Amino acid sequence: MSKRPLLVALLAGALLAPACGNDNITLPDVTRAVLSITVDPNPILGTQNELTLSVSATYTITITEMAGLGGEVLFVSAAVFEPSTGQQVALTYYDGSDLVVYQGSKRLEPLGQLVLAQTASYTLSDYSKPANLVVSVQLKDDRTNLIYTSLLVKIE
Repeated sequence: MSKRPLLVALLAGALLAPACGNDNITLPDVTRAVLSITVDPNPILGTQNELTLSVSATYTITITEMAGLGGEVLFVSAAVFEPSTGQQVALTYYDGSDLVVYQGSKRLEPLGQLVLAQTASYTLSDYSKPANLVVSVQLKDDRTNLIYTSLLVKIE
């Protein structure tokens, strides 16, 4: 007895049958996501190389969703600015694709956190150490709102 007609019938049934899962996503009764950024340590302690006079600052960025509505992180940037001129001297920029590679996901769950360890290296025009770090995050929440927030932190 041939099993081929039975196999064809089973495959056809599997392809034509409706999926068992529920595609309707229920969103919480929250109008928009709210982001909070923290940097640890704050202020950041820079370490200056005695030979090159370049400064390295190591810190951790924590992004927290506070309102109970998740979303997709579009980018996280951390820019170092020279205090005397306002000129940008270093930049770290992660877009959604970078977050997938380095963090495993660009999704920020409701009330969830995303933690990024960072190091910035820079040299100021007067070879001093103190600078300003601006961390910026943009998120597209599950209601398609664009949420943008930033934080200024001193490097000493």
